[in-house]
Amino acid sequence: MPVPVQQTPTDSPVGQQKKGSADSIRPIPFARAAKWHVEQSNTTSITASTSSAAQVLNFPLASYGYLSGILITVQAGAAFASGATPFEDAPWSIFSAVQLNDVNGVPLFQLSGFNAYLAAKYGGYRLFGPDTVVRGAGNDANTAQTLLGNGGPPSSVPTGVGGQYYQPMTGTGAYKFILPIWLEFGVDGLGCLPNMDASARYNLQLTVAAAPVAASATSGPVYAAGTTPASQTINITVEVLCRSQPPAMDMFGNPNSVSPPAVGTVQYWTAQTATNLSASAQTIQLTRVGNLIRHHILVFRDSAGTRATAESTDMPSLIEFDWDVGQRYVALLSTYRFFNGYTVFGLDEANGVVLIPNTLDPDKVAISEYGDEWLGTVGATKFTLRYTATAGTHSLTIITNDIVPASGQVYNAPSLLMS
Repeated sequence: MPVPVQQTPTDSPVGQQKKGSADSIRPIPFARAAKWHVEQSNTTSITASTSSAAQVLNFPLASYGYLSGILITVQAGAAFASGATPFEDAPWSIFSAVQLNDVNGVPLFQLSGFNAYLAAKYGGYRLFGPDTVVRGAGNDANTAQTLLGNGGPPSSVPTGVGGQYYQPMTGTGAYKFILPIWLEFGVDGLGCLPNMDASARYNLQLTVAAAPVAASATSGPVYAAGTTPASQTINITVEVLCRSQPPAMDMFGNPNSVSPPAVGTVQYWTAQTATNLSASAQTIQLTRVGNLIRHHILVFRDSAGTRATAESTDMPSLIEFDWDVGQRYVALLSTYRFFNGYTVFGLDEANGVVLIPNTLDPDKVAISEYGDEWLGTVGATKFTLRYTATAGTHSLTIITNDIVPASGQVYNAPSLLMS
């Protein structure tokens, strides 16, 4: 942790200065002045079957203060008589696409449902992912708890174990989950977006996969197997997590920071996929550069599109990550996973998934980073992955999280500011 700045006898704690000009008084940090607010934007119910087409749903987001995150709650009813087992990407794969557009229609977040789950779990926003801790039936904290690691889909959770926020798939195919999209990152509300104009709203677009009740061990999209499929009711609720607009002064007359640091700073989540890669030496240039790079997540799949088989047959033993003309990492796959996954989250990474985060400062915990490890890039920057695949044809998806800073204040965490 950073060493606190020692105050001199003339210093006063933040928010308690009583003397001097207004310009000399340090404002109270935004995160202290702004308060949390949760509001429901919309809810909808759809009927899915083995032959239903993909359904595109639009959710204009409620306007309030500064937008910190979005919470998507999905509850699916019974779809099978018995024998329902989840596909490896389930239940997140109910969405073939998750897209958040800003008030001008520019996409900020463009990922599949499963990749959106990876961003939420490993993106450095919270200590625990949306499926990490599962409590007993009735949300009873005294019953068994299970940590999900590299065991695959939610079928690895003991029967009957569930909670109010995550309910693994039952034998009839029913399930529930909450998928968050985080906009705020780092400290002091950095990344929160102005959200006070009801005439210009952010829009969340969710694409429900085609034939989501179909069952296939290789393509899902949600179920690997099930007996006598039928139609299914899926309820979707979208809520916004916001921070309030602080007043100019607190109750003691001290000035507040009325907006997040570097207000207007935006982060993006995008994906690039290289397909039909052979069992040979591979050189893949990453296309998303020009901003501050916060995170990379690699997802390997075999020729049939599954991660589990790629894990055992296609993934390389060593990956080289080059930055311009130099090597950044040349490490065993197991080293990446140990250093960036297990020692950070206490869990193995999902099958086929490799984390390359820049979010572990200052204390090697994946929350509240100050930006020490962010990679500054320009349009001419070259990121290159080099490896030799061990077996058959495969694909590699590179999920990139990058930041467009509004100013240099993205590095000015209040706890690091000097007097």
